[in-house]
Amino acid sequence: MACEYWRQWLAGAAWLCVSIAAFARDVPDKSVPKVEVQGTARDRDEKPYRDMLAAMDVFVANHGLAPTASLRFKVFPRHAGVSMDGLVLHIAGDHTSIPVPLAPDGTFTLPRDAAAADDKAVVRFNRKIGSLAWRADVRSQGVPPNARRLGDLLLECKVAMVGDLVAYVHHPINMMITKMEDPCRTMPINMFYFADRPVFSVALVAGSRRKVMPAAMLHGPTAPMMPNQEDWTFLRERVFMVKFKSLYEQGWPDDTLLEFDFMDDDAPAAVRTSPAAGARS
Repeated sequence: MACEYWRQWLAGAAWLCVSIAAFARDVPDKSVPKVEVQGTARDRDEKPYRDMLAAMDVFVANHGLAPTASLRFKVFPRHAGVSMDGLVLHIAGDHTSIPVPLAPDGTFTLPRDAAAADDKAVVRFNRKIGSLAWRADVRSQGVPPNARRLGDLLLECKVAMVGDLVAYVHHPINMMITKMEDPCRTMPINMFYFADRPVFSVALVAGSRRKVMPAAMLHGPTAPMMPNQEDWTFLRERVFMVKFKSLYEQGWPDDTLLEFDFMDDDAPAAVRTSPAAGARS
């Protein structure tokens, strides 16, 4: 008796599901809420394509900071255990699927596609959300491989503020700062950057002027406030910080070079240079 009851109930439920599905096919898409299965596309590391386009616009508007530079974007592993092998990138939307080539160093450029922007597409990797640290990458021509140019870094900061490519804790105050007008130049904030290799020391060089940056500007704070949200902690040996407001107030120009002594160099310049010479500013 109970088995027959449940058989009839299941049959009725099945009929109801079929009826709902048939009804849904006849209803315009805008009135049917879309549901995505958890653990698939929505679980991927991504940024809104429109935000990335806005970041590209900032680069064009401020190109005078780095006239010979080009803009690329770059991703790093955000924590231990994230493999960069087999990394794949797409611009993806309901009606958009554009593969984006990735360079071996994790850099890429994005095409401008009006249809993808209208489709509210995202720039999506095949990694789980929170796996990657996203950055802008601005490189002027002629800069030595052991150096970065100050104007390039400032332009990276401006681009990053718009594209959400900044290393910061997503606290309301920090998020408000990113929306301010030119926070890179006007706010006394430390911007986190990754060098190409582990850093021993960094010196500011502009013509005959030279100053070794304080050790406190390397490798990040000793005790991160929120380690799970601060994406530089896994690569802290490569981290250096720049406070643009202070440097520009001290008269360092856009063409200033930040020269790196790397940990794997045979003879770091910090050893070869006397403390008095390194302290000149």
